[in-house]
Amino acid sequence: MKKYEYKFVEIKAKRGIKDKTGDTFEDCKDTIMTEAENGWRLKQVVTPFNEKLGVSSAIGYQIIFEREK
Repeated sequence: MKKYEYKFVEIKAKRGIKDKTGDTFEDCKDTIMTEAENGWRLKQVVTPFNEKLGVSSAIGYQIIFEREK
């Protein structure tokens, strides 16, 4: 039986003037490409929300990677 391991990477959402250091989507793409080069396969992207800010206010992304042990 195959066994798998998982890796969780958090990417914080960037917004506003003070966060002009990069784009959230580009950060996600870079992370996915880097992890793929290290043998990790993208499994899922989860978008947690801040209940106080409302449904449309993503606070970031949890990127889940998988690879066979």
